[in-house]
Amino acid sequence: MKSSVILKLKVSPIRRILALFAMGFLGILLLYLAITTEMSFLYRVFLVLVAAGFLWTTRAMRRGTDQPIELRSTGLFLADGSILALIEDICKVERGVFAFKPSNGFVVTLNRKFERAWVPGLYWRMGSKIGVGGVTSPAQAKSMADALAALIMEQPD
Repeated sequence: MKSSVILKLKVSPIRRILALFAMGFLGILLLYLAITTEMSFLYRVFLVLVAAGFLWTTRAMRRGTDQPIELRSTGLFLADGSILALIEDICKVERGVFAFKPSNGFVVTLNRKFERAWVPGLYWRMGSKIGVGGVTSPAQAKSMADALAALIMEQPD
Protein backbone atom coordinates (compact mmCIF):
# COMPACT_ATOMS: atom_id res chain seq x y z
CA MET A 1 0.00 0.00 0.00
CA LYS A 2 1.36 3.38 -0.99
CA SER A 3 1.17 5.99 1.78
CA SER A 4 0.00 9.50 0.99
CA VAL A 5 2.46 12.32 0.36
CA ILE A 6 2.73 14.80 3.23
CA LEU A 7 5.27 17.19 1.63
CA LYS A 8 7.27 17.43 -1.57
CA LEU A 9 10.73 18.95 -1.72
CA LYS A 10 11.06 20.30 -5.24
CA VAL A 11 14.11 21.61 -7.02
CA SER A 12 14.24 25.38 -7.43
CA PRO A 13 14.41 25.99 -11.22
CA ILE A 14 16.70 29.02 -10.92
CA ARG A 15 19.11 27.22 -8.55
CA ARG A 16 19.13 24.20 -10.86
CA ILE A 17 19.92 26.27 -13.95
CA LEU A 18 22.68 28.19 -12.16
CA ALA A 19 24.24 25.00 -10.76
CA LEU A 20 24.10 23.23 -14.13
CA PHE A 21 25.58 26.26 -15.88
CA ALA A 22 28.40 26.67 -13.34
CA MET A 23 29.40 23.00 -13.39
CA GLY A 24 29.09 22.65 -17.16
CA PHE A 25 30.97 25.89 -17.79
CA LEU A 26 33.80 24.81 -15.49
CA GLY A 27 34.05 21.45 -17.27
CA ILE A 28 34.17 23.11 -20.70
CA LEU A 29 36.66 25.73 -19.49
CA LEU A 30 39.01 23.06 -18.12
CA LEU A 31 38.73 21.10 -21.35
CA TYR A 32 39.48 24.27 -23.35
CA LEU A 33 42.54 24.95 -21.19
CA ALA A 34 43.78 21.40 -21.63
CA ILE A 35 43.53 21.73 -25.41
CA THR A 36 44.85 25.26 -25.95
CA THR A 37 47.48 25.76 -23.23
CA GLU A 38 51.09 24.63 -23.49
CA MET A 39 51.76 22.16 -20.65
CA SER A 40 53.19 18.75 -19.93
CA PHE A 41 51.31 15.63 -20.95
CA LEU A 42 50.48 14.67 -17.34
CA TYR A 43 48.94 18.07 -16.59
CA ARG A 44 46.93 17.85 -19.80
CA VAL A 45 45.62 14.38 -18.89
CA PHE A 46 44.80 15.59 -15.37
CA LEU A 47 42.81 18.57 -16.71
CA VAL A 48 40.92 16.38 -19.17
CA LEU A 49 40.01 13.94 -16.38
CA VAL A 50 38.84 16.72 -14.06
CA ALA A 51 36.85 18.29 -16.91
CA ALA A 52 35.24 14.92 -17.65
CA GLY A 53 34.34 14.61 -13.97
CA PHE A 54 32.62 17.99 -13.96
CA LEU A 55 30.75 17.23 -17.18
CA TRP A 56 29.66 13.82 -15.85
CA THR A 57 28.44 15.44 -12.62
CA THR A 58 26.54 18.05 -14.65
CA ARG A 59 24.82 15.28 -16.58
CA ALA A 60 24.01 13.36 -13.39
CA MET A 61 22.58 16.52 -11.79
CA ARG A 62 20.44 17.28 -14.83
CA ARG A 63 18.95 13.78 -14.78
CA GLY A 64 18.64 13.42 -11.02
CA THR A 65 17.00 16.73 -10.20
CA ASP A 66 13.99 16.01 -12.41
CA GLN A 67 12.05 14.47 -9.55
CA PRO A 68 11.22 15.78 -6.07
CA ILE A 69 11.78 14.11 -2.71
CA GLU A 70 8.54 13.14 -0.99
CA LEU A 71 7.87 12.91 2.71
CA ARG A 72 5.28 10.24 3.41
CA SER A 73 4.05 8.88 6.71
CA THR A 74 6.34 5.89 6.15
CA GLY A 75 9.54 7.83 5.32
CA LEU A 76 11.47 9.75 2.68
CA PHE A 77 11.05 8.66 -0.93
CA LEU A 78 11.89 9.84 -4.42
CA ALA A 79 8.90 10.55 -6.67
CA ASP A 80 9.57 7.33 -8.60
CA GLY A 81 9.03 5.34 -5.38
CA SER A 82 12.69 4.72 -4.49
CA ILE A 83 13.23 4.63 -0.73
CA LEU A 84 15.68 7.08 0.82
CA ALA A 85 14.86 6.22 4.44
CA LEU A 86 11.99 4.68 6.34
CA ILE A 87 10.71 6.38 9.49
CA GLU A 88 11.72 3.45 11.71
CA ASP A 89 15.33 3.80 10.50
CA ILE A 90 15.60 7.53 11.32
CA CYS A 91 17.14 8.68 14.63
CA LYS A 92 17.19 12.45 14.23
CA VAL A 93 17.05 15.38 11.83
CA GLU A 94 19.63 18.18 11.95
CA ARG A 95 19.44 21.49 10.15
CA GLY A 96 21.53 23.72 12.37
CA VAL A 97 24.24 26.10 11.24
CA PHE A 98 27.06 23.75 12.22
CA ALA A 99 25.52 20.54 10.85
CA PHE A 100 27.45 18.94 7.98
CA LYS A 101 24.63 19.34 5.48
CA PRO A 102 24.01 20.39 1.89
CA SER A 103 23.27 24.03 1.14
CA ASN A 104 19.74 25.00 2.21
CA GLY A 105 19.07 21.49 3.43
CA PHE A 106 19.19 19.13 6.36
CA VAL A 107 20.84 15.91 7.52
CA VAL A 108 19.03 12.77 8.58
CA THR A 109 20.85 10.38 10.94
CA LEU A 110 19.88 6.73 10.57
CA ASN A 111 19.94 3.79 13.01
CA ARG A 112 22.09 1.70 10.69
CA LYS A 113 24.33 2.04 7.68
CA PHE A 114 22.90 1.93 4.17
CA GLU A 115 24.34 1.67 0.68
CA ARG A 116 25.91 4.86 -0.66
CA ALA A 117 23.87 6.94 -3.07
CA TRP A 118 24.27 10.38 -4.57
CA VAL A 119 22.21 12.63 -6.80
CA PRO A 120 24.17 15.87 -7.20
CA GLY A 121 22.12 18.83 -6.02
CA LEU A 122 19.38 16.73 -4.43
CA TYR A 123 20.74 14.29 -1.82
CA TRP A 124 23.63 12.10 -0.73
CA ARG A 125 23.64 9.03 1.48
CA MET A 126 26.86 7.84 3.12
CA GLY A 127 26.81 5.27 5.86
CA SER A 128 24.26 6.26 8.45
CA LYS A 129 23.65 9.82 7.21
CA ILE A 130 21.53 11.32 4.46
CA GLY A 131 22.07 14.92 3.35
CA VAL A 132 19.07 16.44 1.61
CA GLY A 133 19.26 19.78 -0.19
CA GLY A 134 21.47 21.67 -2.59
CA VAL A 135 19.43 23.12 -5.42
CA THR A 136 16.18 22.69 -3.50
CA SER A 137 13.98 25.45 -2.13
CA PRO A 138 15.20 26.53 1.34
CA ALA A 139 11.68 27.10 2.67
CA GLN A 140 10.47 23.69 1.50
CA ALA A 141 13.57 22.01 2.98
CA LYS A 142 12.95 23.67 6.35
CA SER A 143 9.30 22.61 6.30
CA MET A 144 10.23 19.05 5.39
CA ALA A 145 12.87 18.86 8.13
CA ASP A 146 10.36 20.12 10.72
CA ALA A 147 7.64 17.73 9.54
CA LEU A 148 10.08 14.81 9.51
CA ALA A 149 11.23 15.64 13.05
CA ALA A 150 7.59 15.69 14.16
CA LEU A 151 6.97 12.30 12.52
CA ILE A 152 9.97 10.84 14.33
CA MET A 153 8.72 12.16 17.68
CA GLU A 154 5.36 10.41 17.11
CA GLN A 155 7.02 7.02 16.63
CA PRO A 156 6.71 4.59 19.54
CA ASP A 157 10.05 3.49 21.02
